[in-house]
Amino acid sequence: MAERLGEYERRLTELAHWVNGREEPKHLRIFTTTFHAAEYLRAMAHHLRKREFVADIYLELRDLERRVISAADRPIQKRPLGECGALLMDDATNVITRCAGVVEGHETATTGRCRECHREHDLTQRITDRFAQAWHHIAPLSVVVRALNDAGYPIKYERAKKWAQRGKLHPRCDLKSRQEGHSPADVLIVFQSIPLSKR
Repeated sequence: MAERLGEYERRLTELAHWVNGREEPKHLRIFTTTFHAAEYLRAMAHHLRKREFVADIYLELRDLERRVISAADRPIQKRPLGECGALLMDDATNVITRCAGVVEGHETATTGRCRECHREHDLTQRITDRFAQAWHHIAPLSVVVRALNDAGYPIKYERAKKWAQRGKLHPRCDLKSRQEGHSPADVLIVFQSIPLSKR
């Protein structure tokens, strides 16, 4: 959160200096705090409403603010999302290795960090990869569809049921529970094989 807040404050001050240089080139100011920069932008709001670039400034600051808020609102629970695998170079030996750390991310986050090298990873792609490899997880079709919906795949249960009835989806048997069901990987493969216009 501190990193995102610092980015927000830095960009706010940069934008205040940029607006000052553009709107008042003969009266350049120095903003010693983020508060002064924000106050200046607020005071200039009536001038900026007429400028074509004001929408870009607003959208950029809004996105930075949302990033700060999302960092503050993150749930405490983290989930592991596989090995990092980032390439690392040992300065002493010049040997390149892969990071064996585990990537973790909060449930609502779109990015996660490695516990070892602290590199940021795209969680959306990692979640997709985990679903695509989840052949061994067997559950009722309704549970699988709900999990895929939570991950961002707009699959309707009725449609998935038709795939099963038409033989596109074949049930599997969980050897431990002896219950039939479907795997997320099977459902995802059928979903991705359908053209976007017919989904």
